[in-house]
Amino acid sequence: MMGSNAELYPGDKYHKSFTKTWHSKPYPQISPLLPELRATDRVVFITGGGTGIGKATAIAFAQAGAKVIAIFGRRIDKLQAAAEEIRKANPNGTTTVVFEAVDLSQRAAVDVAFANAVKKAGDAHIDIFIHNAGILQTSGVVAGYDYEEFRNGLDLNMGGAFNAVQAMLPLLAPEAKVFNIASAIAHVRLVPHCWAYAGSKMANVKMFDYLQAENPNLHVVNVHPGIVNTEMNASTELEDIGVDDIDLPAHFLIWLASQQAEFLKGKFVWVNWDVEDLKERAEEIKSSLVLTVGLHGVPV
Repeated sequence: MMGSNAELYPGDKYHKSFTKTWHSKPYPQISPLLPELRATDRVVFITGGGTGIGKATAIAFAQAGAKVIAIFGRRIDKLQAAAEEIRKANPNGTTTVVFEAVDLSQRAAVDVAFANAVKKAGDAHIDIFIHNAGILQTSGVVAGYDYEEFRNGLDLNMGGAFNAVQAMLPLLAPEAKVFNIASAIAHVRLVPHCWAYAGSKMANVKMFDYLQAENPNLHVVNVHPGIVNTEMNASTELEDIGVDDIDLPAHFLIWLASQQAEFLKGKFVWVNWDVEDLKERAEEIKSSLVLTVGLHGVPV
């Protein structure tokens, strides 16, 4: 449930929209070049930052003038290539880019990677943390699903998120922004054969909800990044669904980290929703259970 009483509007082929306007591509109000969205002096950490949405987001924050961007991933070659692209994205050359190769399922290694990145960032606190890393588990029905595949998904998606939270929390600035790249599959109608992915995404949403409740000084938001044609879902058939531009989630996260989006603290949002429409409903969103995940029809 993301607000059972909310009026809905046309979205894409499969989904209704919370806002009157639905976006599949970036638009001027979320441009990283806008003065009011500048990320100057910000230290940004992004898991899964070597490819896909994570890399696009890092590039957007460089365009917005971030002071330091740290990216994490398993493949050193991807991280090295991404780091060069991110550096070049800042026209003034003022963004420092650091990277750490790490398997997020390995608890001790994650602590070391984050500590190393902070040291490379001049021992600065993390202002913006984006957990983007994850895998798309093999599809299949519940009965007879391979246990090793199930456990691997838990380790990489849920365990990786858990380890990242443990490592980053002591390193955050007092009022840091924390964004979990979730998925609509955590709350939309059942998608056949996708129970493993849906389950891990839902579990992570609840973990970040609890993180917000336990740390009210932080600003935590769960984010559905749209349907983007990345390496992770290359084996799926997206043609019939409609693919969103990879810069849409990247630019939306720039806006989400700005003061304009303060009213979305503790909420679950889709990058397809129009930011001007969201701002018009700011008081409604802040003062209700709208845009939270719960039991449909029961305001709990």
